[in-house]
Amino acid sequence: MSRSTQQEEITTMKHISVLTIAIGISIVLLSAGGFATAATTATGPLTDSSELGWTLSSDAIDGALVPGELQSTTVYGDNTHAVGGTSNYTKSFDLNTGAMNLGQYNVDSLKMLTFDGTGDGNGNGRAISDENIGIETMGMPGSADLWPAFHNTINAGSSFDLVKGSVVTQAQTRTVTAFPGAAPVALNYGINLQGLNNEPAVGSASAFIDGHTETGRGTTIDKASDLGFSQLASVSGLIYQFDQTVTYESGINL
Repeated sequence: MSRSTQQEEITTMKHISVLTIAIGISIVLLSAGGFATAATTATGPLTDSSELGWTLSSDAIDGALVPGELQSTTVYGDNTHAVGGTSNYTKSFDLNTGAMNLGQYNVDSLKMLTFDGTGDGNGNGRAISDENIGIETMGMPGSADLWPAFHNTINAGSSFDLVKGSVVTQAQTRTVTAFPGAAPVALNYGINLQGLNNEPAVGSASAFIDGHTETGRGTTIDKASDLGFSQLASVSGLIYQFDQTVTYESGINL
């Protein structure tokens, strides 16, 4: 299949699932909590910025992988601003560095914003946001030969620029599992945008996912599979509903 054909087929999908090789770092770490913020403003500005970078290795983070080493990196960023209008905003963010099972996530972010840019009397209010989440997992085969060499990078996120509307986004990743095969590495991202009071939202929004997965075979480091994919969806104007969900999973079949 050609790259252009592959991209065309992927861009028609609303739900993406890609299976490759998992990273299961069997290290029990102390879990780290998250944070929750809530803000309601009548006419004033609203600003919320969040950033996360987290790398974990089964050996050492020294720029080189040794046989049997597994390593993962998780990144997250969010910048949300509202000027004028009326805003109701809630953000919860949970980080747990412990080993996760199915249905559990190391990073779990939930953002909810209701905004009316006409609520301050002059109709010039705007709410803008850019959010992204990504994971990079890599590993080298070891003596037990549980996995081949692999290197996978997945990113997803959304942006919006609203005069009026209601938005909910959720971003989740799982990169640390109890043991190889306990649960696949996962990245989930979703955005739901709709109007207020049975009216359409006004503005623009987009959501994306892109990834690059490389996998070897056996105990060699020679590349045996190379897969790239991407999807971008966008809307603008009067938006009755914009609902986009993407899912990536990468697991070992034992």
